Amino acid sequence: MPKIWNEARLQKLIENEIEESLTLEYKSAEALDRNETKKKEITKDVSAMANSAGGTIIYGISEYSLTEKRHLPERITPVERSKFPREWVEQIIQAIRPRIEGIVIHSINLSSSENHVAFAIEIPQSNTAHQASDHRYYKRFNFQAVPMEDYEIRDVMFREQTPNIVLNFLIQVTQDSQNLVIQAHNYGSAFAQYVAVFLDLPVQILQSVEHKMNLKDGGKMYRHRLTNLNQEFADEQFRANFPLLRSMTMNWKIPLNLDFEKLRESDLTIKYKVYADNALPKESKILLKEIEIVDLRSKSNKV
Repeated sequence: MPKIWNEARLQKLIENEIEESLTLEYKSAEALDRNETKKKEITKDVSAMANSAGGTIIYGISEYSLTEKRHLPERITPVERSKFPREWVEQIIQAIRPRIEGIVIHSINLSSSENHVAFAIEIPQSNTAHQASDHRYYKRFNFQAVPMEDYEIRDVMFREQTPNIVLNFLIQVTQDSQNLVIQAHNYGSAFAQYVAVFLDLPVQILQSVEHKMNLKDGGKMYRHRLTNLNQEFADEQFRANFPLLRSMTMNWKIPLNLDFEKLRESDLTIKYKVYADNALPKESKILLKEIEIVDLRSKSNKV
């Protein structure tokens, strides 16, 4: 569910204080330089993202230097297009071995000058391990790129033989309903016979709470069990009715209450864990205010 990268979106990350995470990293303009040390650092950061869960690195946003605000975006620091064009960034990234397929570099024009840009580099999770230009393998850990252990490199290379299920979220609003749409996409080479998602949602955003036994965290969160199977809970008669082949997707919808837009102003968080066949479990979270809203009411009125 792609979004357009522009200066307004960068400013929103800063205003909403969206913190760095496993899949998001901020780099000031000074991180781009033509000396060998900085170029090696670029390949280190990009390969670490691909070796982990994938994500986005933004060159052109600096973080706070204060300890209590570390990893929060402070301001835009423009990159000079004439010194560091997108083609130069692409060339540096191509030093990673093997080459990472599917990387997209967005050049974002800034209002401060015609020569000012920022770069948002979208990096997919890879099905193999990638080596930085210093001939080492890295992963994302605690907001940093750190060296990988031998067993971790082997695990990443094993991805080629397992499904790779990635979740995307959007909020769909129509004349009669508002739903959280969860999309599971298989980016792996192997198909997924079984998919299970444990999704913990803040209770106040839900239209209803059907089963009290699914309440978690003192009643603050409600756990949904989403599967590609024909029943909600596993038993011996379970059969897969929608295996996820390579590049296939499937969707689930969860009804939201009418006040969900007001609640987006808070820091409510959705947490999830994904299981698929013999792949390693994947765990992450997303802020409610980060999820894109698709308003279909105007389209309904035209029909």
